[in-house]
Amino acid sequence: MKQIFTTLIIMTFAGNASSQIISQNQIPNTVHNQNSIACDAGLTATGENSYIRSFNLQDFGITSDFTITNVAFGVDRVLSTFPVTVKLYNVTGTFPNGVFPGPSLTLLGSTGVVVSPANNLSMVNTGTGLTTVVPAGGGFVVEINHNGKDDTPQQFFAMGTHPGTQSGPSYLVGPACNITTPTATGTGPLANFPLARWVMTVTGHTTALGVTEVINSPDIQIFPNPVKDVLKFRFNNNLKSEAIDIYDMNGRVITSIQNNKNVNEVDMSAYPKGHYILKVKADDGKLYVEKIIKE
Repeated sequence: MKQIFTTLIIMTFAGNASSQIISQNQIPNTVHNQNSIACDAGLTATGENSYIRSFNLQDFGITSDFTITNVAFGVDRVLSTFPVTVKLYNVTGTFPNGVFPGPSLTLLGSTGVVVSPANNLSMVNTGTGLTTVVPAGGGFVVEINHNGKDDTPQQFFAMGTHPGTQSGPSYLVGPACNITTPTATGTGPLANFPLARWVMTVTGHTTALGVTEVINSPDIQIFPNPVKDVLKFRFNNNLKSEAIDIYDMNGRVITSIQNNKNVNEVDMSAYPKGHYILKVKADDGKLYVEKIIKE
């Protein structure tokens, strides 16, 4: 599946934390009015469901500890005002791994977020209620959980979705449907629901040194991607490149070019197949970051 980054601007200053927003949705923070699903759903109440996404820090070019300061998620439809639970887990090893949450997850934090009909087809936020650190080199899982049939009165919650391309699976756990292992929508018992793609956005910061990073900027074109031989890029304005670095997914520099001649291509023919991070330093002082797939 093609990996797509949401356009991000990361402002970093020497010695300070840098704010970063990550999402697996090609169109983030936008809720579509169809395609949500839930196990044990009636007209006025939904049973226990967990809506899950798993994020790998290295997929977003993050190689240091990542402090999460907010989780935003979409609401398709609720009928009244009540809290849902947001949980964050650290991932070590394989995910999914058996009955949720499984041995690969360690709970980092949990908070309740109140939703109401005013939030229908929009985003809600955990805010300062959920702040935690994900160690460098790892990943994290976001779980949105609610059991409306245990509430008094019973409640209805439909998770927000968007049918646009996603760079990672949307998982569902619903005991009433005998789905106890996180199952990707569009697969297995959820094969009929390929467009149930949860809308989630995570805000946090790293500890980086003085540079402004722009991820997946419309100001730079990368082609072809996926690439077999020579990767080329060009800016959509009059910018010139000053340096080019390509990293593997372990954060190691594979190629480094001090670009005095404004070179706009890199020969990747000898690279093993896989995913890489391209960082291009431009003469506007910014670092343009793109994810590359080598075929």
